[in-house]
Amino acid sequence: MKPIQPYALDHLDFSVVVKNRAKPPKPWKWEIYRAGRTSPIQQSAVCFESMTEASREGKTALKLLLSEFQH
Repeated sequence: MKPIQPYALDHLDFSVVVKNRAKPPKPWKWEIYRAGRTSPIQQSAVCFESMTEASREGKTALKLLLSEFQH
């Protein structure tokens, strides 16, 4: 994955998407997308048991990703 340019973070065009990517009991992964891209800029390395858990972790990852480039 390419690093995100700091100037791109001025835009609120990032989103977390939860997708069913594996077999039960842990089929859910989060992926972070930027508007205009068809592929994720980051995705979870592990799978989660529920959509809720994957979504929560994905939102945490997005906050961390954005905060790293705000400084």
